[in-house]
Amino acid sequence: MRVLVTGATGFMGSALVRFLVEQGHQVRALARRSCTSSLIGEAGKLGIELAWGDVVDLEAMQAAVDGADSIFHLAAQRDVWGLDEANYERVNVQGTRHLLEAARSAGVRCFVYCSSVGVARYPGNLQADESLPYAEASSQVAYHCTKAQAEREVLAAAWQGNVPALVVRPVITYGPGDRTGMITQLLARLERGTFFLVGNGHNHVDLAYVGDMVKGMALAWEQGRIGQVYILSGPRPVTMWEVLTAAHAVLGKGSPRRLYVPASLARLAAGGLERVCGILGSKPPVTLDAIATLTVDRGFSHARASSELGYHPEVELLEGFRQTATWLRECDGRQSS
Repeated sequence: MRVLVTGATGFMGSALVRFLVEQGHQVRALARRSCTSSLIGEAGKLGIELAWGDVVDLEAMQAAVDGADSIFHLAAQRDVWGLDEANYERVNVQGTRHLLEAARSAGVRCFVYCSSVGVARYPGNLQADESLPYAEASSQVAYHCTKAQAEREVLAAAWQGNVPALVVRPVITYGPGDRTGMITQLLARLERGTFFLVGNGHNHVDLAYVGDMVKGMALAWEQGRIGQVYILSGPRPVTMWEVLTAAHAVLGKGSPRRLYVPASLARLAAGGLERVCGILGSKPPVTLDAIATLTVDRGFSHARASSELGYHPEVELLEGFRQTATWLRECDGRQSS
């Protein structure tokens, strides 16, 4: 199969590209010419075809899609402090429309859209599934709202018979290759002694290792039903205290101390910092969105993906953290040498 992957130079996208190549597929990776990802340098060795362009450019997308049997659409404007909402709309919504139009014209056989579990209502629910309705986002608002709109348009294209599309909704994904993610930052800050637990740690988060995630995406492509949504979650929801304990273990720091910053106090401080930094035009050291990520109680069910796709995440917290910490140390070693 000849497969186009957008967002191919990002964390999950590059892992997906490598996985598809290992499975024997011909992969075309969409990349912007300004990108410095290591995947571009490895393209020849991996046998990857590079397609230069940006999802906001319809003509470039038509050229990128030409000859592709399937598309994995992972490209997105991630949440960035202070970024104008129009940027999210342009990339996440308009960019998806461009890919759908190009896919329709080219007669693509399958279009897999990478959405987010954050498009639906979930706080306090440890078994949130695909039946939950779309909901107004309470954090990373512009990102989640535009991802939800793009998801709606992908599903509408599938239901109307215009594009054979389906949706996957990943939970927070971590692993080697992710320099800026939640777990990578947690490990790095614990190593430096600059991380403080917010809240009592009893709330749950749902984390999936990147290797499990890309396998789930491939299974959705191979076996998923057109017009369907699949949540791809981790083995089980885990408490933040379990997360912190596993992180301490892989870093050789023993058991964490039972000290934490009350969530209400952290939100108050973050709100104040956001207002001050908004006036000064700088990025706050901590944001309300970051506090929400650490303190909201949630978990997700991958029962549908399990029964229909055979998706069974295998990498447990401790092993996933161990591999991530090893990668981080190797990166830091190369930089210091």
